[in-house]
Amino acid sequence: MNLEEFKTRVRQTFGEDLHRASPATVRDFLDRLQEDIHFERYSGSNVPGQMEQRIQVDESAKSYEEVMRTFFAHVLDLPPDEAMTMLWAVAFDLSYAIIASHDADRIGHLFRGLEEPAP
Repeated sequence: MNLEEFKTRVRQTFGEDLHRASPATVRDFLDRLQEDIHFERYSGSNVPGQMEQRIQVDESAKSYEEVMRTFFAHVLDLPPDEAMTMLWAVAFDLSYAIIASHDADRIGHLFRGLEEPAP
């Protein structure tokens, strides 16, 4: 997916000014985007379920910090359009994750004590 296709998809999903963005809609969009990119890269026909290659994850990172360092180092070597798309998606995700966390802190006290007791 090139940068123009990405911009179009974002605006179709959230509106020109992104007014339909919320923690839930952002998470859903990014999950679908990841699936679509995955299929574009690893499926010769771009049809889900017709994988030509297997993905092997060889993760040796021992901390979240190391994972993030590796990610950002990798992004430096990407073509500009792909790097822009990845960085925008990560920033969008983190921004809305902070909003979700803030909202949970702000209203979480309303739900304390309502949890079902463990059996």
